[in-house]
Amino acid sequence: MTLPKANYVVDAQGKTVFAQTPLRDREKLLAKYERIEAQLLFPSKLKDAFQEARQITRGGKEGTLFQDFLNEL
Repeated sequence: MTLPKANYVVDAQGKTVFAQTPLRDREKLLAKYERIEAQLLFPSKLKDAFQEARQITRGGKEGTLFQDFLNEL
């Protein structure tokens, strides 16, 4: 993916304050960011899921029936 074109707004000292990008490019960047964020969170969520499965197996936590899980969706 190539970087979108941007207009930079600078302050009186010439320091970049923010960048303006076309809305379409912004939406693409946000979607890509959300995918990357989900990928980074996946290992932690998977670890939590395995810990919860162990708790359910040991009787320390009550599980959810698959049908109940589907009904919640």
